[in-house]
Amino acid sequence: MELFFATASLLAMTVVASFVYYKLIKKAQNEYDGSKDLVKSITYGFTQQVARITKAIKGIEQSASDAQRVANEALKTSIESTKLARESREETKKLGNRIEETDKVVLSMKEEIQKLATKPVAATAPSKVEAPIPLKHDAVLETLTETELGVLTIIEELGEGSVPEIRKRINKTREHTARLLKKLYEKGFIDRTTGGMPYKYYVRKEIKELIQQQKERMRIVV
Repeated sequence: MELFFATASLLAMTVVASFVYYKLIKKAQNEYDGSKDLVKSITYGFTQQVARITKAIKGIEQSASDAQRVANEALKTSIESTKLARESREETKKLGNRIEETDKVVLSMKEEIQKLATKPVAATAPSKVEAPIPLKHDAVLETLTETELGVLTIIEELGEGSVPEIRKRINKTREHTARLLKKLYEKGFIDRTTGGMPYKYYVRKEIKELIQQQKERMRIVV
């Protein structure tokens, strides 16, 4: 009987101990699962933090690269600006030298002009200018053809006339009339205005006097 109670007690203690161990094991398992989730959460958060830090570092590196590029361009621009400024100073210096030389030349010219102005000038006799044709000779008009003399007379009557106006009076082509006027102009019988087109031709004063003298003689003869 005692053996039975002893066995029963041992069995009961074994059952109780097994239950207690089960509870402890269950608790340990729960704590392990909780710790595992915590570690996993911490690891995930750490990974995210590392990713953000890595991204931030890349952004900083890109910004640093951009800043370096801008600094290099600024340095290049500064070097070029310095070179241009140096060249500009040299050109300005050369220009200043040229201006100074020009001022010296102008001053020298002024002095020469003042010397010439104060220097007495010897009077010279006026040279005699001869007319291109013998204006006082009666045979001047005789050197002209009948057509040329007629054109000369028409111009003298009109006072002045253009090619179209004279062409109508002599009933010739424009080209023929222009050649006649050119010939008279080159011989010195007529002159022309150059203020507009077409040219206006007029008889020179000396030739007009000869024509009038010829007309007067003809009236006397008649």
